[in-house]
Amino acid sequence: MDPLTIAYYVTGHGLGHATRSLEVCRALLDLGHSVTVITGQPAGFFLRELRSPRLAVRKAGLDFGAKQQDAFSVDMSASMEGYHRIAGGDQRGTLLQTEQAWLTATRPDLVVSDVVPMACAAARAAGLPCICVSNFSWDFIYSQYLMSGHSSYRGMVWQIAEDYACADLLLRLPGYAPMPAFREVEDVPLVVRHARKTKEQVFTDLGLSLDQHMVVFIYGGQPPGDWHLREECLPKGWVCVVCAAGSPPGGHPLPSNFLLAPADAYTPDLIAAADVLLGKIGYGTVSECLAHGTPLVFVRRDYFNEEPFLRRLLQLHGAAVEIRRRDFLEGTWAPFLLRAAELNFSYDGPTNGAEVVASKLEMAARRGSQRGASSSGQISANGSAQGLADMHGGEGGPQRAGSVRLRDAIVWGYMMQRHDARDKVEVPEWYTSGHMPPTRQMTSFERDMAALQLRRDEAASSENGDAPERAPRQPPCLEHWDVVSGGDALADCSDTVDFLYELVRLDEVAAPSGSDSDRESPGRAPNELPERRAARGLFRWDDDVIVTRAPGRLDVMGGIADYSGSLVLQLPLAQACHVAAQTHPLPLQRVWRHMQSRHEADGGPKAALRVVSLGADLTNRGPTFDMDLAELLRDGIPIPYDEARQYFKRDPAHSWAAYVAGALVVLMHEKGCRFTDGISILVSSAVPEGKGVSSSAAVEVSIMQALAAAHGVQLEGRELALLCQKVENCVVGAPCGVMDQMTSALGEAGSLLALRCQPAEMLPPVSLPPHIRLWGVDSGIRHSVGGLDYGTVRAGAFMGLRMLSGLAEQLQRQSSMRGGYLANVAPSDFCRIYEQELPESITGAAFLKDYSDHWDSATQIDSDTTYLVRQPTAHPVMENWRVRTFRQLLRPPAADASINDDDRAEQLAMLGEIMYQSHASYSRCGLGSDGTDRIVALVRDEAAAAAARGERPALYGAKITGGGSGGTVCVLGSADAAGEAALARVVERYAQSTGGYQAQVFSGSSPGATKFGVLRLRRKTAPAAQP
Repeated sequence: MDPLTIAYYVTGHGLGHATRSLEVCRALLDLGHSVTVITGQPAGFFLRELRSPRLAVRKAGLDFGAKQQDAFSVDMSASMEGYHRIAGGDQRGTLLQTEQAWLTATRPDLVVSDVVPMACAAARAAGLPCICVSNFSWDFIYSQYLMSGHSSYRGMVWQIAEDYACADLLLRLPGYAPMPAFREVEDVPLVVRHARKTKEQVFTDLGLSLDQHMVVFIYGGQPPGDWHLREECLPKGWVCVVCAAGSPPGGHPLPSNFLLAPADAYTPDLIAAADVLLGKIGYGTVSECLAHGTPLVFVRRDYFNEEPFLRRLLQLHGAAVEIRRRDFLEGTWAPFLLRAAELNFSYDGPTNGAEVVASKLEMAARRGSQRGASSSGQISANGSAQGLADMHGGEGGPQRAGSVRLRDAIVWGYMMQRHDARDKVEVPEWYTSGHMPPTRQMTSFERDMAALQLRRDEAASSENGDAPERAPRQPPCLEHWDVVSGGDALADCSDTVDFLYELVRLDEVAAPSGSDSDRESPGRAPNELPERRAARGLFRWDDDVIVTRAPGRLDVMGGIADYSGSLVLQLPLAQACHVAAQTHPLPLQRVWRHMQSRHEADGGPKAALRVVSLGADLTNRGPTFDMDLAELLRDGIPIPYDEARQYFKRDPAHSWAAYVAGALVVLMHEKGCRFTDGISILVSSAVPEGKGVSSSAAVEVSIMQALAAAHGVQLEGRELALLCQKVENCVVGAPCGVMDQMTSALGEAGSLLALRCQPAEMLPPVSLPPHIRLWGVDSGIRHSVGGLDYGTVRAGAFMGLRMLSGLAEQLQRQSSMRGGYLANVAPSDFCRIYEQELPESITGAAFLKDYSDHWDSATQIDSDTTYLVRQPTAHPVMENWRVRTFRQLLRPPAADASINDDDRAEQLAMLGEIMYQSHASYSRCGLGSDGTDRIVALVRDEAAAAAARGERPALYGAKITGGGSGGTVCVLGSADAAGEAALARVVERYAQSTGGYQAQVFSGSSPGATKFGVLRLRRKTAPAAQP
């Protein structure tokens, strides 16, 4: 056959793109084809490696990638600005025309992109087939940056996604991130550079003996501060080969046990010969570690959005150990290197991806040539072809196999903005399910859980009359525990039973007493998550373990008006956070290996905090955290709150620890506590993050309650909540009110917590009538209480309060501003006297000039920001009245009152209208989102459809919750089968309108932390074997 001509576009960002593209180009050249590489990478990189007359390199910068701020972080703003400067705005049209003209003139048989967006659009415009080869796409990477305050580039990111949609096919590499823009996907093996030298040859070249241990350190970027390498970084007898482009890091001389690799060293040779690789996660590093069986010790990076997927690929094969940034910078490398050297893994997947990809590209190019490579055809690497109308969802078009749920709110946030002709999105199954594929037989834990589920099913059948009633049984998990105190609420909290089983499972194959918990133990799952491995050594099972539980909450009414003194109504959810905690006298304290090394270098054992967060990897958080408790003191005095806040912000991957260790800081400041014993904490939360259901409050309350109980501090529920609010305000730095913590601490199952936030006045709980049901429906748009919109709206409300106070004083109407709370202003007074006196908006500079302060310690006024004032001020005034009316409508009727179905329907309709009004007010404040608005509209449509059929509606109202800007929608309906069916239809229609997003539904209720109490347990000693 005639040789083909391939135009191969390679992004200018990242060595991994260049190295894998080089290998595919090599394979194409070996097949006899001609390749032109179009890239912003240095041309010499390709020309030195691929010495062929059929290779050409054309220099062109068509994208930007991600700009590093330092060795660990991306500068999100500079990254977006860089892409916009190069390939966005007015430049886009010019670049696109240039590429289209070049492709039209050269007429290659196929355009390949890794993974340049504009190449796909240019190929479509030139009428050429286009195939992408990648493990991620730039629309996914940039989408998180949009959610972090860079929304002005939204149109640019949408355009990148639309450019990718022009591609006919994606050849998807292992470790892939969600790439929803592509319609056709085929998976291919790892494309990897293979070693050319043996270990003996490499060691000889380096002047090392084969009995030495070698770590290769791939250096990229200077860490912040005056950082340099030290001899004690390495275990004794080890040597480190530093790959840093021929120059020592930071210009400092290398210690005697470090060697500088030549600038032209072939990295795969070094990796294959090494015992361990130390570096950061990227496609090239991961693929070469897996292919050569070399474990990786990695430092987590901030805002590298492809990292979690590559990290999980490593974890699936037991090929990586994480080193915390602090330990990396302090040179505590030895324990992590030794741990990695003990890993015994092999990658069982194929590593001939370059040859496979080249073969598929060849097939697709020939197929395209046979069809004339017209713009109306879709090319598939397996030989199939479809019209482009089909590709975009036309009748008979290709459909993805199965419906895969995606829990990544960022992706769905921008997918909802795109055109309706889209298909399902595929993501890794292990990513959506949140656990490893099964690789072993059922453990005793799983057998017990199966037995527990059987008992629950039997109980449910009994309640439905399907089986005779049986006497209640003790939860089977208590067969493993002695209950020292507490436990009365276990029967009502089956999730606590599950958590206790998790603790049993950790103990079943825990490391032997006195051993290092980092080491392997018999019975351990071969590909166990690092968080579970770390959790096994947390507790001494022969001593008391404290267990606490705090639920999330559904904001029914009140929401952001809490900080203005409004009444709020909150439902404690069935989903909760569990915490297990234990204190350790110094002689009994066990620590992780890297902590032991740190203590030995610093004079001996120290009381330390160790925390493991189960499920952390699903949200790209570091799963473990540790610190010496002395770090929270200076000269015996607790460090100030602002210093603690900065301490936990140093490492974004572990900033979640502020919610945990922040409780220690608050207890020291507010209760005079001092902590002399070590502390270990296990956190397991079923309250999802970013959904607006108070995941942070559930963690704070359960942590604070456990720590107080462990140290003999008596806290009643209100004080518990207020201390937790202080954790969030003062240590975390999020400007929240107190309703979340109050609900999590004091809520009652099946009732709405009624709280007048002035500052925290508890009113009698409001029982939900039996005919009313409330649900929470997750929109898939990530919510953040610390986000830009919430903070500016809150600041705007306090600016309005400051302005109104001055006006009220002039009018001698201070009674309407009693207590300094906007919620105390009567709606009629606000509309008649105050509303027109408030500006729609004001700049921070103008406000500060006239008023100097806005009376809110949780937010700061920025001189350059323009703040909405009138609507954020009006919202709490009107919302408080709506909440009070809502509460009155829920009051039970008089004992002798006769209530019929029409009365109940009227009650539901009035409650629903109040919710709709609240939702509209949120939107006027700028706190709405497309996803939440869509759910509310679907609830309205469901009710309207029922009315059109002449039926009584089953859903009556809906509103956005919490801090707004995404998160969860509260839905009101009838507590019957019709209500459940109507809600299911709303969820299904939402999935259809968002490309397949299966919204999580929150239903049910459970007791707050104080109702649950504190559970003290001790593992039962196994009976001695009989002779």
